[in-house]
Amino acid sequence: MSAFTKPASNKACMLTGPNEVDVREFPLRDPGANDVVVKVESTGLCGSDLHNYVHGGVGKPIEEPLVLGHESAGTLSYVGEEAAEKGWKVGDRVAIEPTMYCSNCPNCEVGKTNVCREFKQASLAPTHGTLAEYYVAGSQYIVKVPESISWEEAGCIQPLAVAVQLAKRAKLTPGKTLAVFGCGPLGCMIMHVARALGISKILAFDISPSRVAFINEHKLASYAVVSHPTLQDENLTQWAARFKADVLKEAGVEEWGVDVAVEAAGVEPVMHAAVAFVHPGGTYVQAGLGRPINSFPTLQVVAKELDVIGTVRYTAGCFQTAIDFMAEGKIDLKPMITKTYPLRESKEALEAVKRGGDLKVVVMSQQ
Repeated sequence: MSAFTKPASNKACMLTGPNEVDVREFPLRDPGANDVVVKVESTGLCGSDLHNYVHGGVGKPIEEPLVLGHESAGTLSYVGEEAAEKGWKVGDRVAIEPTMYCSNCPNCEVGKTNVCREFKQASLAPTHGTLAEYYVAGSQYIVKVPESISWEEAGCIQPLAVAVQLAKRAKLTPGKTLAVFGCGPLGCMIMHVARALGISKILAFDISPSRVAFINEHKLASYAVVSHPTLQDENLTQWAARFKADVLKEAGVEEWGVDVAVEAAGVEPVMHAAVAFVHPGGTYVQAGLGRPINSFPTLQVVAKELDVIGTVRYTAGCFQTAIDFMAEGKIDLKPMITKTYPLRESKEALEAVKRGGDLKVVVMSQQ
């Protein structure tokens, strides 16, 4: 095993304050025996990156500059001795799992590593992220990526794995009906996974005509329309009931409602609509993040005996399932990637996400 030699350069996108980033040299730590060094090729940007960027941190302002990014893929440029014993070798194409867990707490012991009591998340202070030229990762946090998947697509594997976790939590199986509220990147990923799992009846809703048009153009849903506006003096419960009555028949779904509704927008009125759309005994999944506290139709949840599920990050096997779906041609993420930027233009990339016109933005670290 050759000794580790630090790369001549390791530029990284550093968050320095609200709406302020700086692409500059960042010292790469020495890898351990179980570590690998990833020459990062691509990093997708998402809503949590935007929150970090706009607010200068998550939950509270950062105390020192922080490397952003957590949706990355690249090639191995160095493999530690123990990592090599697991079969990893220089040149392997990999995706990076950005959530690090302890393996020993009660949650980890039952497979809930996504809610490990001691978890660390790349780009969640004080843990540095992956938006750099190189990144040191534990070999347990990488998954092999086949040549058939482009680097741009590989930078989107992590959010697809998040959608796989959601599908597991919601118990999505062929024959079920699904309504997705919110057609942003997460909503699109959820629809992709649902289709790959054999869900044929998918309803999709968004306030953006262009996003609904994208869903229809790429046939991610069997029915997709712009969400209905509320009427004057109409409360959320009344609006949700009217919205449901107006579209279910047109969508070819029984008045009874759908089996599963996913709220992927993080918007209070949409939460009411999603609960209304689910039939008694069905499942409501909260995936969108918005205000920390919202009104919620608890009476309907109880009266309809709904399963209300939260979902976050991913668990064992989700990355591999996402990669398999892509490699087998069941999921094509290329149309979602509407803009790419070189690492030196990371601020421009974050500003593009902030404007909201692009569906998925990817930063290419070696350009």
